[in-house]
Amino acid sequence: MKTKDAGKRYRSVIGTRSRLGQVMTPKRLAEAVVCLMGERGGCWLELGSGSGRLAEAVHDQAEPISYLGIELEAAMIEKSPLLTGFSYLQKDVLEVASLANALDRQQFDHVIGNPPYGIHGFSIEATARLRELCPELLIQGNWAPIDLYFVLESLSRLKPTGSAAFIVGADIPCGVQSQQFRRMLVETASQIECYELPSTAFALSAEVQAYVLVIRFGRCRAKHVSLGRLNEQFEVVALRQFSCAEAIKNMDLSDHEFGEVDAALRRSSHGVTMKDLNVSIVRGSRTRAQFSQLGVPHFHTSDFPRSGMEISLQGASSPNYQQAKVGDILLPRVGTRCLEHKAVVVGGQSPYSEAVFRIRAPAKHQEQLVRWITSAECSNWRRAAARGACAKHLTVSTLLSMPVPV
Repeated sequence: MKTKDAGKRYRSVIGTRSRLGQVMTPKRLAEAVVCLMGERGGCWLELGSGSGRLAEAVHDQAEPISYLGIELEAAMIEKSPLLTGFSYLQKDVLEVASLANALDRQQFDHVIGNPPYGIHGFSIEATARLRELCPELLIQGNWAPIDLYFVLESLSRLKPTGSAAFIVGADIPCGVQSQQFRRMLVETASQIECYELPSTAFALSAEVQAYVLVIRFGRCRAKHVSLGRLNEQFEVVALRQFSCAEAIKNMDLSDHEFGEVDAALRRSSHGVTMKDLNVSIVRGSRTRAQFSQLGVPHFHTSDFPRSGMEISLQGASSPNYQQAKVGDILLPRVGTRCLEHKAVVVGGQSPYSEAVFRIRAPAKHQEQLVRWITSAECSNWRRAAARGACAKHLTVSTLLSMPVPV
């Protein structure tokens, strides 16, 4: 099987897990997922059970009658907890016939999982199974989000009044390709909750965009969808209700919040954007590593001041690289933790790295632009407008569309 962009989303791991873009569930996150479900007892199923982090959390918090984990790798099963009522089968979830034979007609009270992430190339049989489980799903050839396959297969094994919880990538709650799945969900589920995870959910050194999706089924249909956010302790710090129509478009709370902020700013700016002010936005010409190899002093995202905004550059003029000089505004292009930073050059000049944007405006708009870009409101807008499954980033087109209040 071939994969596309698999294994890059969170961290590099060896073997099958790297190929499928799978990462182990941290203990505290596993506990938080089970807590958000709030279920006790019953029979549980997990497709892609790994070393049993979620299984252990279910055992400790939910007192299940039974728990079945399906896992591809024997080495992972050997690491799984040996608990009363818990069993594991070595099967490939993507092998349609084999999985069907193993599970037969079993139905479960609860399903849970942290499936692989990324866009995956499926076999003919698996692609047909995807279309069977979600007939209107947009599939490009045989490519689709692999976590969506695991979620759909899990839900197909759920009792009519069962519940589910999954740790998923951005494709399911946000991707256009998964919109028909979200539509199917709001038309069949009785309760839906989607929580944005902190960027450090899987490792302090990794930046991620992942979510906990909680689904409950019953006799009534959902009238709204709850979208929330968890902090680094996996506590709920925000929770709001949105219409089913809004949730079908997107289940990311930050995206809806950005839409509200952006609309308010556009009203106050009377439609004026950076592009209307003839602002020039230019990305740096070399990476930090390339500048270092060349021995060329340069400005990088790590050089943004932590307090204040005025900087004096110490580099030398060079026609070979993009230069920042007095009057220029510098903004980070990439990096979730630094997107709110900014700097105004008041002295010297220097090349700057490709992780930085140089902003220049006509003299008649300079004061207005500096006042806006150095404001807290602009920092909040940039942070909310940034996109990316790993490190968040901004594009030139996004910044040119940014409203500039008068």
